[in-house]
Amino acid sequence: MFKITRKRLANMSSALTILLSMVLATQALAKGPVAQHVSVGGPDVCVSFFGVHPGCDGNFSLTANISADGSMSGEYTDRFSKGFGFHAVIDCVSIVGNEAWVSGWIVQGIVPDLVTGEPVDVVGWPVAARVRDNGTSANAPADQISWSQIGDPTSCTEHIDYPAYDVPQGQVVIN
Repeated sequence: MFKITRKRLANMSSALTILLSMVLATQALAKGPVAQHVSVGGPDVCVSFFGVHPGCDGNFSLTANISADGSMSGEYTDRFSKGFGFHAVIDCVSIVGNEAWVSGWIVQGIVPDLVTGEPVDVVGWPVAARVRDNGTSANAPADQISWSQIGDPTSCTEHIDYPAYDVPQGQVVIN
């Protein structure tokens, strides 16, 4: 007959603890390393569009990753003047050459209505953007970003040709 002693119970408990730790560690590392990365940040593109100083109406930041297993993740924040802006979770990243498209869902945000200027809660709305990395050389043209496409449900894999504007300050990095 099989007798369970305290020593045997302690050994079984230790073995189960080690096994459980290995299972949890494997699940935590399942995504694998980052295979591709997009990042951009800086003042808004006011110079390109309005001809006024950079950041005239806020700033933006974007980080997005494609992991070795193909999973995608990231965050996107765009802050406007007068306290408006949003924060989004990125769930789609597509990189082709020096361009990247991202899309996701706004998890926090209020933006002004384009007609009335009144606050509009955009939590749960889709958002998309396009960025272009034109290099780091002093002779390279400025990197470019699109406007935040709030309310656009288009997947990043559609590669919509959103108009891109120069980012005279800030840096787009795609690798």
